Amino acid sequence: MINQKLEGLQIIGFYENSQLLESGVEVGDWLIEYNGELIESKEQLTELKLRYQGTVNIIIKIKRDDTEEYFQIWPGELGVYLAEVEKSPEIKKDAVRIDNIKRLEKKTGLENTFFSSVKKIFDHFEIDIDYSVLLCLSGYPYRLQFHEDFSLDIFDPTEGYNCASFLFNNLGLKWESHKNKTEKSIKKIIFKSIDNGIPVLARNLYGKDEWGIITGYQNNGDELFCRSFSDKTLDYSIAPNIPSTVIIFKEFPSLPSESGDIKDLQKQIIESLHVAEELLNSDEINGYYLGNNALQKWQEALDNHVFYENLSDDEYDRVCKINCQLFDRYSYNCQMASEFFSDIIRIFEESKEHLKRLKKFYKAESKVLGDCQRFIPKNSDENLKHYWNKKSRSNEIVALIKIQKKNREIMAIMEKLPLFK
Repeated sequence: MINQKLEGLQIIGFYENSQLLESGVEVGDWLIEYNGELIESKEQLTELKLRYQGTVNIIIKIKRDDTEEYFQIWPGELGVYLAEVEKSPEIKKDAVRIDNIKRLEKKTGLENTFFSSVKKIFDHFEIDIDYSVLLCLSGYPYRLQFHEDFSLDIFDPTEGYNCASFLFNNLGLKWESHKNKTEKSIKKIIFKSIDNGIPVLARNLYGKDEWGIITGYQNNGDELFCRSFSDKTLDYSIAPNIPSTVIIFKEFPSLPSESGDIKDLQKQIIESLHVAEELLNSDEINGYYLGNNALQKWQEALDNHVFYENLSDDEYDRVCKINCQLFDRYSYNCQMASEFFSDIIRIFEESKEHLKRLKKFYKAESKVLGDCQRFIPKNSDENLKHYWNKKSRSNEIVALIKIQKKNREIMAIMEKLPLFK
C-alpha cells in the first residue's frame, strides 16, 4: 500500500524497455537518492543525470512501503514516469467527496486535458470506452483550426468548433456548460452536482486553462477538491482557483449500450464522420479558421516576416512553441484518425475500400507533419531566432501545402462514403 504521507518523486509508470523496470523497481516506489544524493525535484534529478553521465554505474535508492532498496543501473534515462508528490490535504469534518476518481497524468505529452478528464469520469461510472474512440466520436481528430494570435485556445475542444458539445450530444448525454459566472453562482452549480454524486468537469483550476475534475468540497465550500494535471498529491488536491468554465452532467452518464464497445456505437460513428466532412468543408466558425482555410491562414502567418521581426523574445518563444504544438497535435490527431478508420472497417463492410483510402491519407498526413515538426525547436534557446527563421518557416509552409492537397483527396472520398447513404 502506498504511504500517502511521503513527499518526493513517486514512480507512476514505465517507458518501454525501461532499465529501472528491468532492475525490479515497481510502480508506487519512491525515488529517494541518485548516486548517493537526495532527490528533491524533477529538475534536480535532470541535473544529477547530467552530472553523472560519465559514471560507469549509478546506484539508485528506492523506498517501498517501510523498506529501502538499492539498484545498480547505467547512467542516462531511467525510463520512468514520475509524479512530484506533496502531502495530501487535511480532510475536514464537513467534507463532501466523490471517491475513486483516479489521478490525471501526462505520459505522452500529447494528452488532451479535456478528453482525459472525461475519460476518468466515464471510468468512474464504469463506461468502457477507449480514449482514442472517445476523441474520434467528438470529431476532434478531424478538426484543424487556427487563429493568427497563436493562442492555446486553438487546441481546446470547447473553443471554435465545439467538439465537446458535439460529443455529449452524440452520446445522448444530458449536460450543461457554465462559463464566466460569479463565484457564488458557479459554486452553487458545483455543490449541487457533487451532492448528487456526479463529478464536475472544470477549466482553469490552476491558471493554465487546462481541464480537470472537481471531486468535492469542504470548509463551508471555500475549498474545492480536484483532480488535475497540476496535482502533486496522491489524494485529491485543493484547487487554487475557482474554475472559469464548468460542465456538469444532469444525470449519471451512460452510453447507449451496456458494454460501451465500439460495435454498439455505429450511429455515433456515422454522426462523427458527418462532422469530419463538415469540418473539412467549413472555412470559419466562432472566429477560428477551419480545414484547408486554416492551413492557408497558417501558411500566411508563417510567411509574415514583419510579424516575427516585431516580436519580443518572450513572444517569439511563445509563438514558436505553439506552432510546434500545432504540428505535434495535428500529426497525433491524424494518426489517431487513421487508426480509427482501420478499426471500423470491419463494421462498415460496404465502405471498406473508402475507409482503407481514408486510413492511408490520414496516415500520410501524420507522417508529413511529423517529419516536419522534428526540425522545429521545442524549447527556449538563446539562439531561437537563428534556428526558427525565415528558411525553416518556409519548409513548414511546403509541408502544409502537401497537407492541403491530401485534404482535397480526403474530401472527395468523404463525399462518396457508402455508409452515408
